Amino acid sequence: HIISCILHVDSSDDAEPWPIVIEDLHGNTHQVILTPGDMLLYESSKCFHGRPQRFNGSWYSSIFIHYYPDTDEWRSVNHEYEIHYSVALDWFHQPPKDDTYETLEMRGTSMREPECEHGWCSLKDAIQWKGPAKKDIVMTTGGKEYPLFPNGEPSSQTNGDSAKEEDE
Repeated sequence: HIISCILHVDSSDDAEPWPIVIEDLHGNTHQVILTPGDMLLYESSKCFHGRPQRFNGSWYSSIFIHYYPDTDEWRSVNHEYEIHYSVALDWFHQPPKDDTYETLEMRGTSMREPECEHGWCSLKDAIQWKGPAKKDIVMTTGGKEYPLFPNGEPSSQTNGDSAKEEDE
């Protein structure tokens, strides 16, 4: 998939905030705390992301949507093999220790930096985002806000007419 969406449904009363961390294409680290009803869209194929902090609470419920193009060009590529072209053939060998870089440990399909608080070194300079989000506003990683409906209301193509009739 190339784009992902998280809709946070709810979490238990004893749940601590559980941020998702995303490193954008400009090298900025974003720490996003979702509140019930918040939706996050991100370019999951290019932006490194994860939840390095351990979840503390009874439960946390979200809906995930992953998108990829439904085109002949996309389907013609064997993505199971294509992804491996970017991984070194000796990826499983432990390289010699280099003190100029933080240690990186692979954990299943994720990773962590054990010397750093919460397992992700760039969290110390992360940009913090927290809901609830503003209604009908789209926010970019740069913090710019745009109206979801530029003309001030949904068009009839998005079933906006039925919602307008209910208001009258």
